[in-house]
Amino acid sequence: MLSILLSSCELFRTTTRSAPATRQTAGRAVHRPAAGNAGHVARSAGGTASSNMASRPYIPMTKKAEYNPKAVRYNNYVVNDLINTAKSYGGTNYRTGGGTSVGLDCSGLVQVSFKQIGLKLPRTASEQAVVGQTIHVNDLRPGDLVFFNTDFKGKSISKINHTGIVTHVNGDQEVMFIHASSSRGVIEDNLYADYWQRGFIKATRLLD
Repeated sequence: MLSILLSSCELFRTTTRSAPATRQTAGRAVHRPAAGNAGHVARSAGGTASSNMASRPYIPMTKKAEYNPKAVRYNNYVVNDLINTAKSYGGTNYRTGGGTSVGLDCSGLVQVSFKQIGLKLPRTASEQAVVGQTIHVNDLRPGDLVFFNTDFKGKSISKINHTGIVTHVNGDQEVMFIHASSSRGVIEDNLYADYWQRGFIKATRLLD
């Protein structure tokens, strides 16, 4: 009976400020601190958590950050934490409306990843597209968001139905982004692949 209660608590961990949870990803344990905790443990580029709390600066998070993404400043610690959080969900199955390790949709992945660094974003891709500053695709950097219409039925903001987080930029022909694909789950793709170029609508920057 106790194990059933504990499992139920884990399913609702994203709505509480309980103790940090640990889940298995690709054969390793990933430690995810409670979202919104300014002094949370930094992650290394490989996605594993570092126990050296002194290795990263304290970044104050205020209620303002829930509504104003630019309340959190851009730096390597913040961006690495954002990206490694998203990557820790790699392989997670797609689930419409999902926002946990049980299943995620594209905007759910973006929302839980930014929540890790203290930002509360809207829930849907179209809502997320109007937050932050619109930028040119040539100016993309890790941590920026990219938005698409995967139905290929127009380029207006109202047609946006998909989003992802830029993870790596290598010249003008390789911009990798992580997203929750309806057919492949959480995965990284190149923005310059023909499919994504056909559906690309806009890019935004939340961290300045």
